[in-house]
This record gives sequence, C-alpha cells and structure tokens, in this order.
Amino acid sequence: MKRYFLLVALAIVFLFVYTVTLAQYISLSFLLELLPHNIFIYFLVGLVWLLALIIAISIVLKQSYAYKKSHWLIVILLNPILGVLLYLIFARDFISRKFPKTRPLIANKAFLGLEETTQVDYEKRDYGNIFRFIHDTTGRAVYQDDTHVEILNNGDVFFPRLLDELGKASKYIFMEFYIIKTDKIGRRVLDVLKEKAEAGVDVYLIYDHFGSNRYLNNKYMRELKRSGVNIGIFDPQTISVFNSNLNFRNHRKAIVIDGLIGFIGGMNLGDEYNHESKKFGFWRDTHILALGNGVTSIQNVFVKDWYYITKKVLDYPMDKTNADYRGLVSFIESGPDYENGLIRDVYLKMFHDAKKSIKIVTPYLIIEPEMMAAIKITAKSGLDIKLLVPGKSDYALVGLATRSYYEELLKIGVKIYEYADHFVHSKILIIDDAVASVGSVNFDPRSFHLSFEVTSVFYNKAVQKLVRSFNQDLEVSNEINLDEWQKRGILKRFIQGLLNLFSPIF
Repeated sequence: MKRYFLLVALAIVFLFVYTVTLAQYISLSFLLELLPHNIFIYFLVGLVWLLALIIAISIVLKQSYAYKKSHWLIVILLNPILGVLLYLIFARDFISRKFPKTRPLIANKAFLGLEETTQVDYEKRDYGNIFRFIHDTTGRAVYQDDTHVEILNNGDVFFPRLLDELGKASKYIFMEFYIIKTDKIGRRVLDVLKEKAEAGVDVYLIYDHFGSNRYLNNKYMRELKRSGVNIGIFDPQTISVFNSNLNFRNHRKAIVIDGLIGFIGGMNLGDEYNHESKKFGFWRDTHILALGNGVTSIQNVFVKDWYYITKKVLDYPMDKTNADYRGLVSFIESGPDYENGLIRDVYLKMFHDAKKSIKIVTPYLIIEPEMMAAIKITAKSGLDIKLLVPGKSDYALVGLATRSYYEELLKIGVKIYEYADHFVHSKILIIDDAVASVGSVNFDPRSFHLSFEVTSVFYNKAVQKLVRSFNQDLEVSNEINLDEWQKRGILKRFIQGLLNLFSPIF
C-alpha cells in the first residue's frame, strides 16, 4: 500500500508542476493573441527561451558534480520563466574575475604573507599530518606550543567574557558578526564599542548586510558611526538579476582586541544567543577564546575582510610575546572567492586520519556525496561516529532536510542524537577525543562553498573540555532508533525525500 501512496503523491507533485508551467504558457499565448502583431512580445518569448537554453548549457558545462547542478536543470527545464529568474538572482557564481584589478591583494593571496612563519615538528607530534595538510593546503600558519584555546559554552559565558575583555581594550578592537542586532545584548556590546571609540581606541565593526540589516535600528547605527566606530557592511544586498553576490554571505564571527585576545565560534550578537528568545529560550552554542601568537591569524581574517569591503589595509602591529601553551593550533578560513572548500577539505582529512571516533555537532545537516562517502568509510572501518543535531529547528524546512539523511546514516551505524526540545547552534568536529574544530561552519554545502567562514583546529587540553561538554549534551538528548525511525509516516517520508532532492540549494 505504501508504494501506491508514494506513486499517488508523486503524481500529484508532477501535476502541480505541470499545471504551473502550463499556466505560464497559457498566459503567454493569451498575450500573443491580444497583441498578435506586437513583435516585442515575440522577441520577449524568444529571449526567455534562448536565455533558458544558454543557462542550461552553461550549467552542463560547469566542472562540478552532477548533484550540484541537476536541481537547477530540473527547475529551468520544467519552468523556464521562473527558473531563469530564480537562477539569475540566487545561483550565479561569485564574481572574482575582477579581483586582480579591484582587490589585487586578495587575488594574489597577499594576506597569507601576514601569517606567522612557524616551525612545527609535524613528524614528532600526534596528528601532525592533519596540521601539515592545513598548512600546505590553506597556507595558514600552524602554531606550536604558543597559543591558548579556551572553550566558552553558551552566551551566558561568552558575552560577560567579551564585555570584560572589551572593557580592557586600549589600542584597537576588530569585530565582525554575521548577525548584529540592536536589541538588549546587542546594545550592551555596541555601547562599549561607542565608549571605546570616544576614548580614542580604534574600533572597526563588520556585519553582513543580509544577516543583520533587518535587525538594526538605523538611528542607533548612525550614532555609533558618529562616535568614531568604523563600520563596514559586507556586500549590501539588493534583489536583482544584476546582483551576482546575493546568494553569498559573510558568516564569520571573529573578534580581536589589541592583538592579544581573539574570539571565534558560532554565536552572533543578539538576545537569542544569550538565552533571551521567547521562541527558543535556552540556546546551546559554543565559542572559543584564543591567546598567544595564534591571534595573528584571526586578525588576518578581519584585515582581509576589511580590505574586501573598503580596499584599505589595516596595519596594526601585534604583540609577539611567546607564551608556553602546549599543543598545536591553526585558524583557517574559506569562502567563494579564492578559498572555496578549504575547510571542507580539512574536515575530510580529519575524517581520514581518525582512528577511534568522530563527534559532530551541527544545527544544519546537508551532506555532500564526498562527505557521505567519508562517513561511510569511517563507519565501516569500525569508528564510533556520533552526531548531535537540534531537537527544535529554527527553520522548519531545513530541519526536515536534516532528518532526510537520518535513515542512510543510521543504517551504516552512525549514532544520531537530537538535543531535546532545544536548538543547538554549535559547530563542532572532534576526532579521537584529541583534535577538534570549533568555528562558524555548518555541516552543509552553503557553509562549505557559498559562505565566508572561519574555524579553529586545535590539538591541546581544551579538547577534553569540549568532549566533556559533548557527553553532557548527549545526556539531555534523545537517540534516534533505526527501527522506530523507519516507522514514520509516508507523508513525512515523502516531504523529507522531496527536500533532500533540493537540499543542495538550501
């Protein structure tokens, strides 16, 4: 019976798509009948069809895997008018070909010259191959025994620490968030920036236009700017076929204070990250604080982003005091400009070098074929793989898309846990309870390829606190059972399957 229901559901979807498409052609035919001698209408129809054909051919010619382009081909071929419009607005490639003229320091990767020149004994250190891969692949520095990492769990720990460190700033503050809100916690932090700027501290603030603009009080932001805070807006967005960067975001959360202390992680600047949301209540998240020479790399990320926005280079010498913090640490970034997929590649390397276990925490799970293959290989090799995802999603469709991968993962032995009745926003990868990554990166194609991201990778004592926190989270989570999961209704199966089909565009 289930097969018959599935066939009926598929037939309904097909009829819906067919009806929408037919309606377009009927509308066009009606226009042609009203204006049979208007050559402009014929030209317009021919232009749409020609444009659809050109776009379809360009998609086929792209040097990428079929799954990355097949969904757009389906949309365009089934519905050329709507498909062309959506593609031109949301699916165009990031335009970097003008960078050699407009942003030559990024095109030439000159910012890698700001990285520390470090000497690391990769052969003598456990998991040294991972950090050698990071350096060789990304060009980012690997810091040996000179960078401290501290785990900051949740906003009630992160924000007081941030406010305390901002209060001590005497030279400069660099701060960037994907989302900045002028709400309660937002104003508390931004008020400190205002006070510091008025006291003579150089303050630079970056926010993503798409992520932040609707949450900002414009009058307050003008006051902030008048106080001396330098504000950079990452890619101001307009919904237009002429705006090729609409689908790309600066998803980074990075802060540097006086070159001495740095923060990166999952939390943005808003009340929900401080457990003050009526919808979510408790909000599980993770940030890290860094001390030592590794802060150089976090500052490097900000300086590059400021240059991307303003074409100006911030030159602030850093304190190179060498403190003894045991371990290996690196801070890496990726983005659709010249670093596409670098963090994803590092994660694949971590999967490859794992010997015992893999722990993943992500709010959004959309698994690419390469990553799924890596998970299957490690699971079949006997590694213990645990995945923690939200029990309560902030976006219903993304939550359903996440669950569309459960059955395939459960069948290969991956243990899946949903954080009971709450949203978990942390972005964490741990292998063998020894090497970890904490940053802004979700486990999905958008983070790996479309967004500008930053993460930390470290092998030191901070990993143990991260492991303890993970185990504590599992205690308040519900494990998904394969047998029970397979009993879910046909409607849920169908919806999840449909969202899985188009999940690469989420």
